[in-house]
Amino acid sequence: MPFSAAREPDGPARPLILLAVTDARALDLLDGMLRERGFEVRQAGDGAAVRRALREHPPQGVVLSLLLPGCDPWRLLGELRARARDLPVVVTSPVYVEDDAIRAYRLGADDYITYVLSTAQSLPRVAARFRRLLPRREDAPAGRADGRPGQRITVDRPSRTARADGTPLDLTPLEFDLLAVLTAQPERVLSHGQLLRQVWGEEEHADPGRVKYAVLRLRRKIAEATGGRTGIATVRGIGYRYRPGD
Repeated sequence: MPFSAAREPDGPARPLILLAVTDARALDLLDGMLRERGFEVRQAGDGAAVRRALREHPPQGVVLSLLLPGCDPWRLLGELRARARDLPVVVTSPVYVEDDAIRAYRLGADDYITYVLSTAQSLPRVAARFRRLLPRREDAPAGRADGRPGQRITVDRPSRTARADGTPLDLTPLEFDLLAVLTAQPERVLSHGQLLRQVWGEEEHADPGRVKYAVLRLRRKIAEATGGRTGIATVRGIGYRYRPGD
């Protein structure tokens, strides 16, 4: 099913974000922040409301609380990812639980955010995950396709598609952004901090764990297409490097 965007009278489309969040303070802050940045927002207080919203007003992005009543949030996350691979989904929790973070990333979440303990950091992170949905400025570059001789991975930025050895890769929005950054700078070592800044839009001292999990998922998908090789090398204690042909 195609995802819709709300439209202001005589104005551009406003991407629709569904907030499936139960914490009243976090919900109020997220709603206000997203509206200020050009998004339309709908709220859903339980699993049934989320599924109804998906049918009646399909969103272009979802913020999903692990405390959402009336459903198994993990199962709902799987349904969201199966519904559309390019639907950005941010999972939220009041406290950080490493096992939950790992599970969320493995199920395809674009980010895992603890909203109560670090609101000042979590709000910009949510906005960063949905930024690509906003209309492109007329003077912004349209992007380009990265594909050099001997390179096993090609990335087409305008269409947001990627291939490995000619096989299309089924990537989430976050995975595509990560791959685009790595392939645009072949042979260059990118630290965890640099990737956090360039892909997540965060400060370089933020938790590097999300980079690790995202790279793990990305490598698995590339390996499935190539028979094992990914081209993404770990630089111990620093970060990662993309090596065309490896």
